[in-house]
Amino acid sequence: MMIRSFVLGLAVAGMVVADDKPVSTPIVLDITLKGGLTEEPAPVGMDGASIRDTIKGVVDRIAKAQADPNVKGLVVRIHDLSLGMAKGYELRQAITRFRESGKKAYAFMESAENADYLVASAADEIVMPESGWVMIKGLAAEVTFYKGLFDKLGIKADWMQVGEFKSFGEPYTRTTMSPAFREEIGALLGDSYAMMAEAIAKRQGISIADAKAIIDGGPYSPAAAKSLGLINRIGYADTIEGEVAKSIGIAAIKLDPKYGKKAETVDLSGIAGMMKMIQMLSGEGPKKAESKNAKIALIYCSGSIMTGKSTSSLLGESTMGSETVVQHLRQAEKDKTVKAIVLRVDSPGGSALASDLIWREVVRIDKPIIASMSDVAASGGYYISMGADKIYAEPGTLTGSIGVTGGKFVVSGLMDKLGVTTDTITVGKNGTLNSINQPFSETERAAMKKLMDDTYHQFVSKAAEGRKMTFDQLDKLAGGRVYTGRQAQKLGLVDEIGTLDDALAFAKRSASIRDEETPELLILPKAQGFLEALVGPLEDRDVFAPKIRMTLPFADLTRPILARLDVFGRIFRKEPVAVMLPFEIRIH
Repeated sequence: MMIRSFVLGLAVAGMVVADDKPVSTPIVLDITLKGGLTEEPAPVGMDGASIRDTIKGVVDRIAKAQADPNVKGLVVRIHDLSLGMAKGYELRQAITRFRESGKKAYAFMESAENADYLVASAADEIVMPESGWVMIKGLAAEVTFYKGLFDKLGIKADWMQVGEFKSFGEPYTRTTMSPAFREEIGALLGDSYAMMAEAIAKRQGISIADAKAIIDGGPYSPAAAKSLGLINRIGYADTIEGEVAKSIGIAAIKLDPKYGKKAETVDLSGIAGMMKMIQMLSGEGPKKAESKNAKIALIYCSGSIMTGKSTSSLLGESTMGSETVVQHLRQAEKDKTVKAIVLRVDSPGGSALASDLIWREVVRIDKPIIASMSDVAASGGYYISMGADKIYAEPGTLTGSIGVTGGKFVVSGLMDKLGVTTDTITVGKNGTLNSINQPFSETERAAMKKLMDDTYHQFVSKAAEGRKMTFDQLDKLAGGRVYTGRQAQKLGLVDEIGTLDDALAFAKRSASIRDEETPELLILPKAQGFLEALVGPLEDRDVFAPKIRMTLPFADLTRPILARLDVFGRIFRKEPVAVMLPFEIRIH
C-alpha cells in the first residue's frame, strides 16, 4: 500500500486541515509554472501531496479557484516553460475559463520565450520587469543527424521504412532532411506559427497580418513589447500583490501559492509515530473504503511504447508498457462503478506489437472509451488512440505518422577500428537477420520489407475501420505523415479539438451520468509513494537500486543520444519493426 493511501486514511480520521474554509481576506491564487509539467500523477511526499506539478493538477487548482467565491483573482508566474503546444493550450484554456467566470488573471514573467508567452497571453494583464525581454520570434525546427558521426565511427544504419514521410531512420542514414521530411516539418511549423499569430491577434484585437508582423519583428525589450501591446505593465515581482489588489478594487488580498494543494498532517512522534513511518516506508497502511459512486477511469499512456511493464530507465526516460496499460484497462472494465474510460496519450509510439496489444483492449471493451491527445500522440501513440469511440486532440498536438520503420545498426566497421573480429557460421537463409556485424542480405531485406508491409497494412486497415473510411481514403493520409491536431481534425483523423477536461465531460455524457452528478476519477497509474519514488516498485526489481537521472558533461547533447540508443535497444532487441516518430524534432 502506498504512502498516499496511508496519509489519506489519516485524513478520514480528521487529521487534515482544509484549504477551502471561508477567509476574511480575499484570496488570489498564486501559481508558479516552471520547466516541464508531467502528465502522469507525480510521486507523493510524506504529507500526501504531490512533490511536483502536473498539467491536470495545475488545471484543477485553477478550476477550483474559479468556483470558489473567496478567490478573487489568479497570478501565474512563468519561468522557462518547457512544454509542447498541446500542454500550453491546456494551460491557456484553464486561464481563459477563469477569466470568463468574471475573475481577473495576471501573468508575471521575468523573460519570455514563445511557449511562455503563449500561456501568458491568456491573462488579462502581463507584467514584466524593465530588465527582462520578450523573445517572441518566428519558429524553427532542428533535426540532428548522426550519419557523419557514424561514418567516422564505422557504424552503418541499415534502415527501412514504409511510407514516404516515415522519416524515423533519416537522422541515422542521411545528413540532411529528405524533400518529404522537409515538406512535412514545414507544414507543422506553418500551422504552429499560425496558432501563435491567432493567439496574439485575438488578445489585442488586431489582424492576423499585424500579429505576424509583431512575431517577425521580435525579440523585444519590455518597453518595446509594451508599446506593441504584448505586455501591459512594466514592474517587479514585489509589486504584484499591491497592483492586483488595486486592479480588483480591494484594499488587501492574500496571495496563496498553496491553495488547492492537498496538505495532510501526520503525527510521527513517539513509538506510534515510528511504527507509522515503518508502515509508510514499507508501502503499508490502512486502506480507504472504496467508493460506490459513479467513476470515470483516467488512464495515462505516456512515453515510448514497449511490450511488458511500464518502466523508467536510468536515463530518466519513461516507457509505456503494454502489459501495464492492458492491466489498467481491464481494471477499469471490471470495476462496476467505472462508467467510462479516458485515455490520456502522450507518446511518439514505439513497438508495433505493444501498440496493437493496447489497441485490441481498447476496441474489445464495451464501456465508452475516449482518447485525449497531449503534446504527441503519433505513430504508435495514434495506433492506441484510433480504436476509441471519440478522439480529442489539442490544436498543437503532433499526431498521425501512420507508417512503419525497421532496421539495425551495423558496427562491424567500428569493431575493425578496435581490432575486434567476428567469424560467423550460418545454416539456412536469413540467419544473420539480427546480426549487428553485417547489413541485411538480399533475402533478409526482402523478408523484412514483407513483414513491414504487412504491419503497415494492418495499421492502415485498423485506422480506416476506426475512422470509418475506406483503406484507400486513409492510406492517402498515412505514409508516415505527421499533422498538428487541428490539421488532423480537418482530415478526419481525430474528432474534436479540446482539452482533457473536454474529453472527461464527453465521457460523462457518453456514460449517461446525470448533469447534476459529479463522477469521481479513478486515476491510473496511481501516484507513487515516497519509497517508490526513490527506487521504483520493489516487486519489479532484483536489487534495491535507486533510479538515477544521469548528469554528464554537455548533458543537453549527450542525454538525447544516450536515451535514443536506450530506446532503440529496448525495442529492436526483441522486435523487428516499430511505429515511431522521428526523434528529437525540436520546434522553438
